[in-house]
Amino acid sequence: VQYVSCMNPTAGSFTINPRLLRHFCVFACSFPGMGALQHIYQSILSGYLATANFSTHVGRTAEKLVTAALSLHQKVAQTFLPTAVKFHYIFNLRDLSNIFQGILFAGTDCLKAPVDLVRLWVHEGSRVYGDKLIDDKDMETFAKMKHEFAKKFFEDMDDEALRAEPLIYCHFAAGIGEPKYLAVPSWPSLSKTLEEALEGYNEVNAVMNLVLFEDALLHVCRINRILESPRGNALLVGVGGSGKQSLTRLAASVSGLEVFQITLRKGYSITDLKADLAGLYMKAGVKNVGTVFLLTDAQVPEEHFLVIVNDLLASGEVPELFPDDEVENIINALRNEVKGSGL
Repeated sequence: VQYVSCMNPTAGSFTINPRLLRHFCVFACSFPGMGALQHIYQSILSGYLATANFSTHVGRTAEKLVTAALSLHQKVAQTFLPTAVKFHYIFNLRDLSNIFQGILFAGTDCLKAPVDLVRLWVHEGSRVYGDKLIDDKDMETFAKMKHEFAKKFFEDMDDEALRAEPLIYCHFAAGIGEPKYLAVPSWPSLSKTLEEALEGYNEVNAVMNLVLFEDALLHVCRINRILESPRGNALLVGVGGSGKQSLTRLAASVSGLEVFQITLRKGYSITDLKADLAGLYMKAGVKNVGTVFLLTDAQVPEEHFLVIVNDLLASGEVPELFPDDEVENIINALRNEVKGSGL
């Protein structure tokens, strides 16, 4: 048996019994410096722009864009500090990676000129940083900050073009069923697309009577962007009845995904939750049916449920979900597909 352990240098206990420590080979991993981060993200972005046949003008903007992204990230982390109320104001490398992941959604149709790349970066910053902010003052500070950084690093670009509204990118800007990450041309076109999507949803599901005002349209775009991301997950915060579930169902429908929810009953326990999750894993993993797992606070009768949810989000591995013989059947069912993928 081999053990691999890790500890957080900023939280928890810092004292380890020497008798335990002697069994380990200890490595201290320091946080990468700005030079290393510049090299990492520039390699990712420049490599993508080169292999996907983007114009040379767009490719030349990559280095400056990475520098701007790192500077903005540093400023955000220094400005928006966690407090008792804003305990989720933690900005780390995962957020920075999410910004570049969003940029890599774009194809040549989306980025035809350097200004398009900068606008996309500003948009991804709004999604990753801006959507975490909870009060008007913080939102205004961030809105000012992102435009200041765009102007500072890209002085030669037209300020009006950079600030043009609406600044929304989504996978259905060109229409439902054509997943291309593009800028939304106008609010009316976005409203028309989602009204049609809502009509299509209501034809085959329980009717949702939604009024798709501007904020609701933006929320659907936000949720849909996360659902289209690999391992995407979101915590939707709002008062009861504000439409969190309905907008999630609509966003899932736009992406052609099914929605799965547990059904609470008397005596519903961890065992029942694992049984439901096992069925979900079989449907999504073995049968390859795209599925959204929608869980509300009312569906968490015990705090122990959150341990399972944490495992699901952190690694996807829930302990003792399947018996050994069933694990073998799952492996056999997926073997040909894995071989076909060249893995």
